[in-house]
Amino acid sequence: MKTTIFPREEHTQTLFREILKNPSACERLQDTFCEYLNNNEEIGEVPSRDFAEALFQAYTNQDLSAFLMIICQNTTFDLLRNAFLIPYCFDADNIQNPVIMTDSSGALLPAFPLSEHERDYHRFLEAYKIQGYPKNMFLAQAHRYSHSYDEKNMHVIHRVLEKHTGILMIRELPDSVKKKETEAEVYAALWNLMIQLENELPMSFVFYGQDSLAENRQRFDEVGIFLPNSVFLRELEKHIAKAEAIIHEY
Repeated sequence: MKTTIFPREEHTQTLFREILKNPSACERLQDTFCEYLNNNEEIGEVPSRDFAEALFQAYTNQDLSAFLMIICQNTTFDLLRNAFLIPYCFDADNIQNPVIMTDSSGALLPAFPLSEHERDYHRFLEAYKIQGYPKNMFLAQAHRYSHSYDEKNMHVIHRVLEKHTGILMIRELPDSVKKKETEAEVYAALWNLMIQLENELPMSFVFYGQDSLAENRQRFDEVGIFLPNSVFLRELEKHIAKAEAIIHEY
């Protein structure tokens, strides 16, 4: 019986077709793969027998993600996420991401003292007031991630690639997206949103969560747009307005 490290996504054809017919998307995917392949210095530190065993298991099980984790420390869908072609998952692998730092009225949560986050919080407050105190806009911390093998025992680990502080906007997904059966189908339905955001707000993060937004004792699928301060701090209000306009179309 064939086993895979990650459940293989079903109904990926539509998503893959969208990527294949977009030259810039294919280029970003290739560039991302090459970047992680060239930077994978840890591959030589894995015990040779563990490397060979993982390679042979990936071949036997026809598990592309297992093979990619050996050579570039990313699964297939990690590469797509880190090329900004599909969303990151809210709280993937049960690790909180993004970490929300303010409440629905814009006040810093107790876990984040003002003395440590004063500059980011004041910039958030300025934008928060200009936007009319929206309850679904937060100061937050988010990280990009991938998966790799632990070099000690070859267990799969969640690797944090880089962390950012920035602005997070959360919206309920429309019914047309929620009716999709698999995550791959949701990603395909969000394709135009991803491409428009990447074209107009490069390096913005998109998050997707199934039944992760709770309101009035009901749960909804949600999408989050995260604007890292390191990229969008200048003209922040302009970038927020642009992101809001793009989300509004969906």
